Amino acid sequence: MFRYLRFYVAPLTIMAISVGMFFGYHWLWLPAALYIATIATLDQMFPHDVKETPYDFEFLLDLALYLSTPAAIMLYFALFWVAGSGTQDALGAGALVQSLTGIDVIAARNATPWYHYVFMFAAIALPATGAGGLAGHELTHRTSRPFDLWLGRITMAFNWGIAFPIEHVYGHHAYVGTSKDPATAARGDSVYAHLPKAMYRTVVNAWEIESARLEKIGAHFLSPKNVLLRMGAVALATSAFAYYCAGWTGVMFHLIVCTFTKLALEVLNYVEHYGLIRVPTDPVQPRHSWNCNHVVSGVFTYNLTRHSHHHADAQVPYHELRSHSEQPEMPGGLMTAYLSTLVPPLWRKKIIPKLLEWDATQADKREYALIRAANSKSHWPELQQSVANTTQDTRAVPQGNLGY
Repeated sequence: MFRYLRFYVAPLTIMAISVGMFFGYHWLWLPAALYIATIATLDQMFPHDVKETPYDFEFLLDLALYLSTPAAIMLYFALFWVAGSGTQDALGAGALVQSLTGIDVIAARNATPWYHYVFMFAAIALPATGAGGLAGHELTHRTSRPFDLWLGRITMAFNWGIAFPIEHVYGHHAYVGTSKDPATAARGDSVYAHLPKAMYRTVVNAWEIESARLEKIGAHFLSPKNVLLRMGAVALATSAFAYYCAGWTGVMFHLIVCTFTKLALEVLNYVEHYGLIRVPTDPVQPRHSWNCNHVVSGVFTYNLTRHSHHHADAQVPYHELRSHSEQPEMPGGLMTAYLSTLVPPLWRKKIIPKLLEWDATQADKREYALIRAANSKSHWPELQQSVANTTQDTRAVPQGNLGY
């Protein structure tokens, strides 16, 4: 039974974080910070999970995903409530908490020093991404199941993730490992250099993809059939609710957290695809994504860590993803790798051996010319040791894909 229950840990933890925020002070950020630290620490303590035993009760696994929507709603409502001031008490939530606990949470909120809110914005980005982004990501891949697709898009729209579900499913999975993919960071690019490009190109690609789809079905871009507009309406409604709860401060809190969650999601993409190369005309294979079999990261991300299989077949549900333990893994587990990207010299130290290993054990010789170009453009001397640089191969780099 634990095999099923473990996937409920993520939404239930986010609900607990949401409740804690009502008490102000360090409760605004400490539970979320512990969420991050716990995943990073336990990943190093538990053995890798390479089991691939089939599940018999898929509805229990689906329910764990569906719980992410109420978890996201709770987290954003808590955020809007703590943005309030004075006697503001949206939906009477503060009075309810006081009646249950005896603690005057409205007074606690009003007395909370400003710096706790600064810590809160930094800390809840990942839980908010987990609630609205990771489960939403899994659901938006279920294109053959209308309810799941609808729920996933709505959940991601809560954090203004409008372009991602379109570009990710119909763009990123086709472009991964090539210069057209917003999520595949170039060798040598720090996370800070990559993020602005990724965010801009995600929006552009989503616009192009949805425009082409609407043209194909003979619909105007302003048509109700436009998925981007429908998701935008959900996002606007969420910001309007933030205004109802706490005025313009609530809207500001919402937009700040939405920005942070977008950045967090792109950092995850940065980790999962950093520096990997694919000839655009070749099919996507498991080796074109960094993999991770750390058990705790897998539990909190609905097996998104088994990224190699996810990209080889995006329609496979999360509980059926194979471990692909033969693939080189991202350094230190997903959360550890994520945190290390924030310190570019540390990330460089960790990722270069992985890139050299990938070049030597996973790259196809047809990719060597592209790898050499990417290594040269990276300005990382260590990458000149790559087998792609030391192997004689005079084939030209395919036009339009000179590195990134």
